Amino acid sequence: MFPINDALDAVLLGTFLFGLLFTIGSLLLGVADIGADTNHGHHGGGDHGFGGLVNVSSILAFITWFGSIGYLARNGLGWPAFVSLGLAVAGGLAAGWIVLWVIRKVLRSPDDTLDPKDFERVGVLARVTSSIRSGGVGEIVWEQRGTRMVTSARSASADPIGRGAEVLILRVERGMAVVAPFDDLLHERGPGGVNQS
Repeated sequence: MFPINDALDAVLLGTFLFGLLFTIGSLLLGVADIGADTNHGHHGGGDHGFGGLVNVSSILAFITWFGSIGYLARNGLGWPAFVSLGLAVAGGLAAGWIVLWVIRKVLRSPDDTLDPKDFERVGVLARVTSSIRSGGVGEIVWEQRGTRMVTSARSASADPIGRGAEVLILRVERGMAVVAPFDDLLHERGPGGVNQS
């Protein structure tokens, strides 16, 4: 099937099969939800090391294409080892660069860095979706970066707030929003921010 004439053929064919099997495996594991979620610590965004040039996908593309082009140039075309290896390195680098370009330009959003300020809930205008009872808990919904967000909420004054009312998130305590009706806050401050009391 694949003749192995010397150690270089074995290395080239081995790198091709290794890269191909790991590429297929990573694709299958990426598509299949097998419940192997991992919880990693959060860190700041940005590229690390080589400016984001080295990642698993581009390394696998390099290894796969390096092995396949080198083996085919050596056994299919009968080229000498140094020419086959030069072509294999060039082909592997080209494949790795193409995969990296696709990841950066096509798959990744240009504004994918997360800013904690974008997820600050204090001062956000929300709507009550499940009435907040007197001294009890209800539910609010608001939009954040184009996504509908929902959380539990309680009234800052312990007064009930009906469903559909617009509220302002004043603070967050242990994951629960403390809110006040927006109309009450407007009447309290009055036009131009002048206190009416």
